[in-house]
Amino acid sequence: MATQSYTSLQDLIREDFLTCRICYDLYVVPKILPCLHSYCQKCLEPLVENGIVQCPECRLQTEVPGGATGLKSNFFINGLLELFQMKHNKDLECTICSNDQKVVAATARCLDCKDFLCQMCSQGHCCSRLTLHHKVVNLEEFLAGHYDTEVRFLQELCCQDHSQEALRFFCDTCSVPICRDCRMLDHFQHKVVSMANAVQREKPSVEQLIKSLEGTITCISEQEKVVEEAVSKLKAKGELIKNTICNYVEDVTAYIFAQKEDALAQLNVFLTQQIEGLSVAQKELQSQKDKAKSTQEFSQHILCVGKDYEILHLEGMIRNRVQELQAYRLQQLPNQTPELAIAWDDPEQLSETPLFSFVFPQEQSGRDIQRLELGSESFTSLDESDEVTDSLSDSDDNSCMSVSDSPTKSSSSHSSFWVRAEYTYSFEPDPSFSALEKPNITGIAIVPHTGQILLLDQANDEIKQYSPTGQFQQVIHLPGHLSDSVFCGISVCGKTLACSSDTHLFFLTLEGVFLRKLQMRGSESSYALASYQSSYVAVSEGTLCSISLYSPSAFCVGRVQPDNYQGGKFLFIAVNSWEEFIVSDFIKKQIVIMKKSGLILSILKPSTSVMMRPFSVCADETRSVFVIDQFKVIKFSPDDGTGKVVLNDQSQVRRPRVLAVSGENLILVREDGRTDVYSL
Repeated sequence: MATQSYTSLQDLIREDFLTCRICYDLYVVPKILPCLHSYCQKCLEPLVENGIVQCPECRLQTEVPGGATGLKSNFFINGLLELFQMKHNKDLECTICSNDQKVVAATARCLDCKDFLCQMCSQGHCCSRLTLHHKVVNLEEFLAGHYDTEVRFLQELCCQDHSQEALRFFCDTCSVPICRDCRMLDHFQHKVVSMANAVQREKPSVEQLIKSLEGTITCISEQEKVVEEAVSKLKAKGELIKNTICNYVEDVTAYIFAQKEDALAQLNVFLTQQIEGLSVAQKELQSQKDKAKSTQEFSQHILCVGKDYEILHLEGMIRNRVQELQAYRLQQLPNQTPELAIAWDDPEQLSETPLFSFVFPQEQSGRDIQRLELGSESFTSLDESDEVTDSLSDSDDNSCMSVSDSPTKSSSSHSSFWVRAEYTYSFEPDPSFSALEKPNITGIAIVPHTGQILLLDQANDEIKQYSPTGQFQQVIHLPGHLSDSVFCGISVCGKTLACSSDTHLFFLTLEGVFLRKLQMRGSESSYALASYQSSYVAVSEGTLCSISLYSPSAFCVGRVQPDNYQGGKFLFIAVNSWEEFIVSDFIKKQIVIMKKSGLILSILKPSTSVMMRPFSVCADETRSVFVIDQFKVIKFSPDDGTGKVVLNDQSQVRRPRVLAVSGENLILVREDGRTDVYSL
């Protein structure tokens, strides 16, 4: 515990200690507030409102029914002021012999009489019987402060009711200092003690109170350290978040500029090739035009001035030349005009959806699953947008993150945005896995009636077949010799297996025997598939924002074109038992649910749901939609457009890639080929 510091009288008799904090002049009638702050009476009077005065420094409010006058006077400040003013009076005169006619400068001070004395009076003061024992001191030494302690000890406060009497007693009954006359009159029947005895009695308790403040100060100091540490931690976290945001923006900016340069370079190469082709065609046409004009001019000359036999002689040659010129046709006119598709050209998302959002303590809600985890995965969206645009089948695609093997509830698990899915089991690994490349599962299909699960392994050009309980059964080899590209999408339509490869749709038996193939619409690098019972295979057609329907016999039996829907890119697709089509739009980052007629039933957007970046989709028998969104799986019920998170794991160990629902089970395939089953 800290030792009590000693305050000297010299430290207090100074102008800054004796200055009012309101008027910044020396105190005039100082009044003390319960908070121990003192101010001039005249300065406090304007601060009194409705019988209450508020301390200008600590804001403590005090009731003052009688105004500032009713507050206690600060006699301590008054005593110090008297000493200060005496020492700073440069024209001190003898209080004995000075009068209106003459002024005699003082050279000494009697500490007992409190008089300033000239040299003659000081000598007489020491010779008088009445003042023989008074202490007379040199004025310079007095003003220098050599006798401040003695002067302070001899100071007496006079009674306000009896101005000639000093306060020498203390009334215990009234708890006020009194003079001799007060004791004999108003306080005669009260318990009265001498001032010295009262101080001697109360001083130990006051000292104890002052000493107890040391513990309070220590406690406050410790709390200050805690607050300082919290401030430092908050500033450090703030700087970390600022740096993360700045780095993210710099990365995004660099990415956008790199995309700009790449796009401009591609456009420049395309334009150069097209312009060169058109220039060659232009030169060829100009040459033909010149030849035609030359032939016309020469033939005209022959007709105008040629002899008959000359005209007849050249007629055959002219005819052949004209026929040759008229037979000319431009071989191929390069006339391709580029169209631009911007992945982030959704005005609603750019203007309404915040890029950065925060979750503060005590304010977490179900929407916290949408928050950006600053400092953890600040650049996932760029990898996602870059990779998914190129292909559904890219093994390094970052459009989704992994969920844990045994998902646990977070702090917001009781929120309406959460539904728990229990981990049940995992599929057996492929026995031949060690001899194969790392699997890259890009499609999943459920065989009707048997419940067998088919996983399309793009990396090894095969389909892995599993039993409904996850036992590995066999490998179905894909007809890679019939396609120059890898296979991507898969679906089972009745007893026919449909697979997509580049712009071709292959139909196989469930044993993998090739049946037929057809050319699909568009020029996408990959197409996702889904089937409606045994009627047709639905093909998601990317930037065409449409769905083509093909029968197992390879005939186009229909096309679904959503009403007034443009500028997106359909990615994954699912068809529920109500023949409603569910597609994920990568560019617009939303889920579109529509009828076969093209009527849009609903659009699930990030601005109105817990979803941020939809990827693979599937539907169950109750019309509920399941969506992979980065490292979450979100369930949308038919009457719920907000969605509920059924799986979520931010460890980001194995990312979910594709999913399917079979009965009450959710089958989730991760990017490393592992397949987990969860009970809904």
